[in-house]
Amino acid sequence: MKKPNVTRKPKAFLNPITLITALIFLVGFVLIGLAVFFLGRDPALAGIPTPVVTKLAAPTLTPKIINPTATPSPTPTSIFFLPEGEIGVGAYVQVGGTDGAGLRMRAEPGLAGEIRFSALDSEVFLVIDGPVEADGYVWWHLEAPYDQTRNGWSAGDFLTPIVEEDN
Repeated sequence: MKKPNVTRKPKAFLNPITLITALIFLVGFVLIGLAVFFLGRDPALAGIPTPVVTKLAAPTLTPKIINPTATPSPTPTSIFFLPEGEIGVGAYVQVGGTDGAGLRMRAEPGLAGEIRFSALDSEVFLVIDGPVEADGYVWWHLEAPYDQTRNGWSAGDFLTPIVEEDN
């Protein structure tokens, strides 16, 4: 027995009744979605604040404060105890007389000391050690007041003590 040859034609599936029914369902779903979106909200719920979760850290032990014994720090010699125009430990000095070449700051006093950096004319330093005589110069250990790592030994011939101004 032969099977009947059944082929579906696209025209039979896309007939006007099927298309109109699909269009009606599509419009209905869109209208229902819009109604749920706009009418499904309760205006009374709009005034209720949204709950906020606040995370708190777990409790920890409170550290005990141990008062250290105060150790007195050495008081540097102030410029005000030095005679006016003298360089000494605790005095502030200004670099000058290098004609723009800068003053070499060395790791040790003397011309053989390694050069750490060059200080510019008008730069101010605090004298922290010295004097040491070497290679025909009097050397002073200087430190920048704004950066303790910027320090070195320099010849006193290019240093001018800063004098306190009277008010």
